[in-house]
Formats: sequence, C-alpha cells, structure tokens
Amino acid sequence: MSTAFAAFFWVMTVTYALAVGAQLFGLVFQKENWIDRTRWAIGAGLAVHTVLVAWRWIATGHVPTIGNFENALFGAWFIVVMTVWAGWKEKFPLLAAGSLPFALLILGGGALSDTSYQPMVASLQSFWLFIHIFFAWLAYGAYTVACGAGVIYLLKSRAGESEDPERLKRLDELMFRSTVFGFITDTVMIAAGSIWAKDLWGSYWSWDPVETWSLLSWLVYGVALHLRITLGWRGRRLAWLLVFAIIGVLISFWGVNLVMEGSAHVFNVG
Repeated sequence: MSTAFAAFFWVMTVTYALAVGAQLFGLVFQKENWIDRTRWAIGAGLAVHTVLVAWRWIATGHVPTIGNFENALFGAWFIVVMTVWAGWKEKFPLLAAGSLPFALLILGGGALSDTSYQPMVASLQSFWLFIHIFFAWLAYGAYTVACGAGVIYLLKSRAGESEDPERLKRLDELMFRSTVFGFITDTVMIAAGSIWAKDLWGSYWSWDPVETWSLLSWLVYGVALHLRITLGWRGRRLAWLLVFAIIGVLISFWGVNLVMEGSAHVFNVG
C-alpha cells in the first residue's frame, strides 16, 4: 500500500482500538460518559474506513475482495457498519466493545499479509461471485453483532450485578434477530457460491476446506435458532452459544487459510 494509504489505515485502526479501550474502561469503572463519547470516535473511524474502501476500489478497478488484505478491509467495514447501526437502533453503544475487537482482529491479520494490488482474473468476473461475497459479509457482520451482543449480555447479567431488565431484554432480542439475519444471508451466500462453483469448476460442491467449515458454521447457527425458537433458549445460555459459534466463522475465514493449502477461495490469495 502507498504511504498515504498506510497512514490513513493506521489512523483508522488506532481510532477503533482507542474507542474499544474507552468502552471497556467505561464498562469496568462504570463511566457512562466514556461509553457515550466513543460513538464520535467510532463514527470518525468509520468515515476514514469508508474512504479507504473507496480508495482501494478505485485504485484496483474492482471490488476490494481479492487477497487477505482487501477482504479484511471490506469485511471489517461491514462489521463496523452493522455494529454502529445496531447500537444506534437499540440505543446500546456498548455493543461496539463486544463486536469491534473482531474487526480489529481481521484488520490486523490483513495488514500482516500481502497488501499489493491483485488483478481480478477472468475466472472471477462473475455476477454470482459478487452476490456470494456480498452476502458472506452480511452474514459474518450479523454473526459478529450477535456475538458482541452476547458478550455484553454476559457481562451485564453476571451474578451479583443489577441491570435494567428491559436493556437485557433488548440485548437478547438483538442476539436473536442478528442470528436470524445472519443465517438467512449465510444461506444465500452458500447457494450463490454453489452456482458460481458450478460455472467455474463444473460442480456445485467440491468439499473445499472453506466450503466445509462454512457448512459446519451454518449448521451451528441453525441449531442455535432451533434451540431459541423451539426450546426457548434465551439469555445467558443463548449468549454463550453465540459467543462460541463465532469460532466457526473465524476458522472458515482465517483458520483454514493459516493451516491448510490448496483452498480455491479467492481470499487465500496473498
């Protein structure tokens, strides 16, 4: 990346990190004003982030989804946008303390990989590929919000701490609705990816490592919804399940790439 791009990238990353740190400080020491003020820092970081996504898009001439760095940049943007929207809608700014660390983790991993421009090869120029990637980020963003809400629920409802029941109820509902949205968009992602795979490789499903882990993750969230709807899992039980469920998402996106070779997925470039 260029020097100017790198400077903006690290300004954005440090801004997010300081905001998360301030929120955690406010949570631990019960400083509500610290939590409220972080919304401006997160908004500033998101503005810079949006500029960087557009900058990379214009510079490469294609949607920034080729290579680890571009996927980290764009994927983290979805996580931040969905966190900001959910936190504002539910009037729960502390949500960022639970979900933005995942965005920072993705950005850090992307920064350690090859940041040079990668061409959009002819085999990847497919309408179904863009649908596949778009819904993948919607799903992963929603799952991250659900996990973040779960983390905050566990912290605010721990034994011995009094918390407004209405706020906990909103968190529980946010966990559920985010999981529903993530599961639906995850389903579209898998379906669109299968159609694209049929055009590219001649098979709807090839048990690629990323495909396999994505399917496992989809099944885990399906079980979570089943437990919530049919058996009434709520509160701390659902929160713990969603916190651990995010592990499958992280493995499918990063874990497979780190420990295995030969995956056909484009984010393994670089």
